[in-house]
Amino acid sequence: MAKTKPTLAFQDTATFDANLRVFAAHLDALDADLASAATPLLAGLSENAMKREDVLDLLMDALVAAEAKLAESTAPNAPTPDEVDAPPATEDDAAPSAPIVVPAQTGWFLEQLEIEGFRGINNQGAPLILKFKPDAVSSISAPNGVGKSSIFDALTFALRKSIPKLDNLAAAEKGRDYYLNRFHTGGLGRIALTVKPTDGLPSTTVTVTLDATGARNVSANNGADGEALLTALHREFVLLDGATFQRFIDDTSLSRGRNFAGLLGLSRYSALRGALDTLCNTRSFNNHLERSAVQARRDAAAKAIRDLGPRIAADYEALIKTPLEPAAPQTEIEAACHSALHSIAVLAPHCEGKAFGEVDLDACIQTIVSEEGGEKKARHVALLRKLSELKEAAIKGPSDKDVEGLAEIAARRDAALALTSGDLLNELYRATEKVLTSGAWTTPDICPACERAGDGAVLDLVQARIAEYEKVDGETQAATTTWTATGWSELGPLFSAYLDDLAATESMALGAKGAKGELSATEVASLVGHRLALATRLSTLVKDAQTEADELAKVLPPSLVAATTAVETGRRLQTAWRDAAHQETLRAAAVAQEARIARLKSFVEGANDAFAVAESAMATERLGKVLPVCRDLFKAIMGRSVVPALAKRAGTEELAISLSTFWSLQDVSAQALLSESFRNGFAVSVYLAAASLYGGAPKFMILDDVTSSLDAGHQLNLIDVIRLQFARPRVANGPQIILLSHDTMLEKLFNAHNGSAEWQHQRLEGNPQMAVLPQAGAINKVRDGTNDLLNQGRAADAAPFIRQYLEYQLSNIITRCRISVPFDVAFNDDQKMVGRLLGAIQDAVKLHNKAGDLVLDAAQQTALEQRGMSISSNFISHWATGSTSAYSAAALQTVMSAIDALEDSFMHQPDPTKPKVFYRSLSQK
Repeated sequence: MAKTKPTLAFQDTATFDANLRVFAAHLDALDADLASAATPLLAGLSENAMKREDVLDLLMDALVAAEAKLAESTAPNAPTPDEVDAPPATEDDAAPSAPIVVPAQTGWFLEQLEIEGFRGINNQGAPLILKFKPDAVSSISAPNGVGKSSIFDALTFALRKSIPKLDNLAAAEKGRDYYLNRFHTGGLGRIALTVKPTDGLPSTTVTVTLDATGARNVSANNGADGEALLTALHREFVLLDGATFQRFIDDTSLSRGRNFAGLLGLSRYSALRGALDTLCNTRSFNNHLERSAVQARRDAAAKAIRDLGPRIAADYEALIKTPLEPAAPQTEIEAACHSALHSIAVLAPHCEGKAFGEVDLDACIQTIVSEEGGEKKARHVALLRKLSELKEAAIKGPSDKDVEGLAEIAARRDAALALTSGDLLNELYRATEKVLTSGAWTTPDICPACERAGDGAVLDLVQARIAEYEKVDGETQAATTTWTATGWSELGPLFSAYLDDLAATESMALGAKGAKGELSATEVASLVGHRLALATRLSTLVKDAQTEADELAKVLPPSLVAATTAVETGRRLQTAWRDAAHQETLRAAAVAQEARIARLKSFVEGANDAFAVAESAMATERLGKVLPVCRDLFKAIMGRSVVPALAKRAGTEELAISLSTFWSLQDVSAQALLSESFRNGFAVSVYLAAASLYGGAPKFMILDDVTSSLDAGHQLNLIDVIRLQFARPRVANGPQIILLSHDTMLEKLFNAHNGSAEWQHQRLEGNPQMAVLPQAGAINKVRDGTNDLLNQGRAADAAPFIRQYLEYQLSNIITRCRISVPFDVAFNDDQKMVGRLLGAIQDAVKLHNKAGDLVLDAAQQTALEQRGMSISSNFISHWATGSTSAYSAAALQTVMSAIDALEDSFMHQPDPTKPKVFYRSLSQK
C-alpha cells in the first residue's frame, strides 16, 4: 500500500510558535532525519536571518551524518548507544543562552515621544517632547515644512531601522546622509519612545540613537530588551501614510498579498514561506549542490566501466582461450586467469600463494628475460607493453556520437550567447531584479538603475533579460556535463604525449575551455580536428609497434613469446580490474550523493508545498473575517454606492481587489473605476479592518497624511469613523490613534474637539534650522529666536519667522475675538495669507464701527491703524514680492514690535489686579 502523504493545517487563533510546532511535526513525518536538522532553523528563516546556502549545507550534513550513524549501527560488533562514551562538552557545544525577551503583554500604548537631531527636527539641547493620551484620539497638525513628517520618519527608523523613502533615492542623492538633522552640531539623532503596557505595569522608555557614522544604538530602562520591544511593536499597520494606501491599490496581486500578510498577523508566515520557496528554486538548489557535476561524475564512471568491459572480455579470452561468461563470479574469473599464468613453468614461482591481483608481473618479466637472455627479447617485451598502452589510449575519449552532441550544445550556446551583452550587464540585471523583488522599491514602472520610466513593469523586462543569460548558463552546464561524462577530459594527456608542440598547446587550451563548458562551435570543430589527428597518430604507432613485435616474434622462441604475451595480457587485466573497482567507487559515491540531493529536494519541496497550502488557507480564513469589517467601514466613509471585495487565490500569496458593486455594475475592477478619493477610502478601510482584528502587541497607530486625497466630506466621515467606530475610548479594545495632518479644515475640527476627554490636539511650530515645538510656548520661542537673529543683523534668516509669528498673532486675534473672515481666507495657505488675515481684521473693525457697536476705544483704533500700516508697508507687501533682502535688521525689528503690540488693540483689563484679556468679540467685552 502506498504511503499516505501527511496533511498540514494551521489554526487561525493559534500563535506562530504553536503552528510552527505543528509544521515541525509535519516535517518529521516527511523525513525524520532532515526534520531534526530543519526544525531548529525555522525560526531564523521566518525572520530572514539565514542564507539559503547555509541552510542547504546544514541539511546535507544532516543526511551524511544520519547515513554514517546508520552504517555504524549496522556494522558487525557495533557498540550499543549505552556503550558509547559521549565526548566531553566544550564551550562551543554549550546551549546558547536564551536572549532577553520582552514579557508578553496585552498591548502597548505610546505615552511619550522625544526627538532631537533627526530629519527636520533640530532642537539641539531641547528635544521635541510630545505626550499622548491612550484614551483619546490624538492629532498633531503643522504647516508643511515644519516637521510633521519628520515625526513619522523618526518612528519609522526606530521600529524598522531604516527610512525607505530615503533609502530608495538614487545613490548620488546619498539618502542616508539625511537621516540626521543637518543643522545639529552634535551629529547625533536621538529618539525616545515611552510605551505603557495595557496591564497597568510601569512604562518603559526605549531610546534609539544614530550617529554620523551610521551606528544605531538601542537601550531601555526597567531591564527590558529595547530591540526586542521595538521588534514587537514593528507591525505593518502601526505606521501608515498616504503613500502606503496608494501602493496597496497599485501593487501587483503578489506584492499586495505579501505586504498585506503583516496586517493579518502573518508576516513571519510570509517570510518563512518565501524562504522555503527560495530553498526550492530548482536552478539555485542544483547549482549550490553541484547536481550536474555529481551526475556527470556518475555518468563518467559508468561510461568508464562500460568501456572496460569489452577490453576485459577480449584479454580474458586471449589469456584463457575461452570466452568470458558475463554472469560468472569475479572470484572464478580471476582464479582462471591465475591458473593460466601458474601453468607457465617460468612464472609458477611468482604465482604461488598469491591472488591474481597480487602477482608481481614486473618480476615475471625479469625472470623471463633472465631465463632466455638477449636484447631482442627485452625489446619484444617493451613492444608488447607499448602496444597495450597505445591500444588503451586509442579507445579513450568520446565516441563519434558524443562529439556530435558536444557540437550541438556549443551551437545552441553560441546562439544564446549572441542575445546577451556580457557579464557586467548580467550582474546589473540580477542586482536590479533583487531590488525590484525586495519590496523596498515601490515604483514598478521606474528602473532603479537608471531611474527612468518605461512602458510597463521593469521587472518583466529585467527577468526576460536574465532568462537569456540563464539559457546560456543552462547550455554551459550541459556542455560541462557532457565534457565530463563522455570522456573528453581523458584526451588531455594524450594530446600532450602524441601531438606536436603547437597542436598540443592549442588542444590543451581548448580542453581548459571545454572543462568549463565555454567552447564555441568553431572551437569544438578545431578540437575535433586535433582528436582526429591524435587517432591517426595512435593508429600509425600501433601499426608500427605491431609490425616490429611480429618480426621479433618470428626469431624468438615460441615459449618466450607466449609467456611474455600472457604476462602483458595479465597486466592489462590487473589494471582494468583496478580501474573498474575505482570507477565503481566513484560511481557509487556519485549515486549516493545524487540520492541525497534528490531526497533533500523532495523534502524541501514537500515542506514548501504543505506550508504554502496551510498558510494560504489561514490567510484566506483571516481575510474572510476582515472583509465584512472593511465593507462596513468603507460604507461609513464613502457611502453605499460602492462595495469593495478582496479575494485570495487558493495556494498562492496573491491578494486581488475588486468591486462587488459599483452603482449598478457587479464584479468590476477597482483600479480601473475608482477615483483617487474612493481608492484611498478602500485602502484605509482595509487597513483599519485588519488592524482592528489582528492588532497584536502595539495598541497604537500613527496615521500620516491619510486624509489629503479625500474630499472634504469624506475627510470628516473618516475622522468620525476613527473616533466613533474604531479607536479608543469609544471602542474599548480599539487602538490608540495619532493623526498627523496639515489640512487646515481638519485642524479647525481638531481645535473644536480639543480639550474634551476623547480628543487631544497639538499644533507644531518651528523650522528644521532652529527647533520644532508644540504651539503652547512655541510661538514665544519663535519670537525670541527671531529677535536673536535680528539682533545679530541676520535679516534674511529672520524674515521667514516674522511671517510665521505674524500669522499666529493674526489667527489668534481672529479666534479669540470671534472675527468673521471670508471662507477662502480660512483655507488659503499661501504666502499672502497674512495680508488677507490683516485685511479681514481691519474690514471687520470698520464694519462694527459703522454699525456703532465697536468695543475698541479710540486709542486702540488709532494704534491698530498705525501698527497695521507699519506691518503692511514694511513687511507684507515686500515679503509677497520676495524683496525682504532690501530691508535692514533694524527695520524688521520695528515690524516685530508692531506685531507684539498688535493684540493690545483687542484686549482690555476688567480687573486692575489681573492681566488683560481679549474682548469676547468686536461688539462685546
